[in-house]
Amino acid sequence: MNRDAIEQEITDIIKNMFHLPFVDNDTVLIGTAGVLDSMTLIRLLAELEKRFDFTVDEDDLTLDSISSVKHLTEWVVKSKRENS
Repeated sequence: MNRDAIEQEITDIIKNMFHLPFVDNDTVLIGTAGVLDSMTLIRLLAELEKRFDFTVDEDDLTLDSISSVKHLTEWVVKSKRENS
């Protein structure tokens, strides 16, 4: 699965899990303008692990890596590569 396909899948997961009408690669996920809180973020990370078949490495997980769909996609791609 290439980067664009992963980004589209993440976008779809977020839209469907949290019933959001619009999500794109610039959507802010956390912080005061974010669409996720701590509980929904945990649900999202668990779904990403399952969907993309990798284990979240908490040492690599930073606020920046989950700040937007774009950054989250890059983090998933990197995590999958490292878990292969």
